[in-house]
Amino acid sequence: MARTRVIVDTDPGVDDAVAILLALASEELEVVAITSVAGNVGIDATTLNARRLVELAQRPDVPVARGSARPLNGDPQLEVSVHGADGLGDLVWDEPQVPEHELDAVDLQYRLITEAPTTIVAIGPLTNLANLLSRYPQAESLVERVVIMGGASFEGNVTPAAEFNIWFDPEAAAAVAAARWPMTFMPLDLTHQALLNDEDLAHLRGLDTAVGHRVAAMLEPYALFHDEWYGNRDVIMHDATAVYELIDPTAIEKQGVAVTVETGGEHSRGATWFDRRRANSNSTTTVGVTLDNDRFASVIRERLARFA
Repeated sequence: MARTRVIVDTDPGVDDAVAILLALASEELEVVAITSVAGNVGIDATTLNARRLVELAQRPDVPVARGSARPLNGDPQLEVSVHGADGLGDLVWDEPQVPEHELDAVDLQYRLITEAPTTIVAIGPLTNLANLLSRYPQAESLVERVVIMGGASFEGNVTPAAEFNIWFDPEAAAAVAAARWPMTFMPLDLTHQALLNDEDLAHLRGLDTAVGHRVAAMLEPYALFHDEWYGNRDVIMHDATAVYELIDPTAIEKQGVAVTVETGGEHSRGATWFDRRRANSNSTTTVGVTLDNDRFASVIRERLARFA
């Protein structure tokens, strides 16, 4: 079976951490780089967290490159309360030995997409991808596919209209959505179907591995946040759905759409508009619609158990 060659563009983030570990544990994927972007926390923290996670997974062969520190138009607005001040639940970590790559995120992405067909899994704000298009316009035709965790049709999580990754840098998201590369969006309408519960956390603790214990510890304060915000401890694995799609493209029902991003508007800045009308049914841009959560949680359990 041919492996899908993948760059993970990310702002770790607790759910980003699960997505990264899921990708690294899956034989269907060849993770060729992790590129950081500011989002859940600042760029210093997201880059450090990516290095921490690569070391936790014992994968020093995967390069980590630093990306954009701020959105295209303005200063970053960070959501530190959701993932902790450090982005990973404020746990104690040893200083990682995995270094930052000598190239920045965009230059490394471009080098990798010129070497072989490559999919970019974008699970943070889309600033790096917009900069890739700006710095290397030919990237639009070189990237095999882009899978994005972002957007919402019915209800945002930062404003009533906007999901965080898009809201953080809507100008970048608009540029990425307008590109002609094949894209799949995993919006909140889909990601809120992808949950881990207390039984799943107990399973991870019971693995008696560094990865199992660390992931369970990261997810515990995330569960407390969900209980306060949503009224239950089920943790939403937003970003892992983008990796899950690449592991098994049959696992998520998708629909052809056209996508536009609102960059203005007093109440709608950062909103994503998914045009689901029949005329777009054969579009190369798709949006995730439904998944089976039991199947999803089973994959998370099984893959994270692979780490020694």
